[in-house]
Amino acid sequence: MKKIILLLIFPLIGIAQINKVENKNGFKTYMFGDSPDKYKNLMLEIDDNNTKLYSLPEDNIHLEGVDFEYIRITFLKNKLSTIALRTKNATGLNLYNELKKSYGEPTKINYSNKVYEWILSGMRVIYEKSSTNKDAVISFYAGAN
Repeated sequence: MKKIILLLIFPLIGIAQINKVENKNGFKTYMFGDSPDKYKNLMLEIDDNNTKLYSLPEDNIHLEGVDFEYIRITFLKNKLSTIALRTKNATGLNLYNELKKSYGEPTKINYSNKVYEWILSGMRVIYEKSSTNKDAVISFYAGAN
């Protein structure tokens, strides 16, 4: 009987995680180390030999209550190494709250510059609040320093 209950609970736990930022080795479906071939709708912005910067349509990432002005991903030697996002429509705080739900309290905080940082196993996340509006730039970096 216990096994049956566990088998019923595990899918529910997975469903509850779908809207979260989740991934601790990237952001949503973008995983560090992946090649550009894994993704569709990439628009090349910069090609500097081993480093390529792509932009993505803003609707490639869905997170309830958060709108994106841009989504950019950088590949170093054909491996995803950086994810950069900018919120719009004053939804920066919503993304900050999602980051806190997924990763806990920031590891480092610089209140004067409005910068919050999470150092996790396998990645670093930096949230920089805009000084002029209620949006933010969020950067995900492969590896934690």
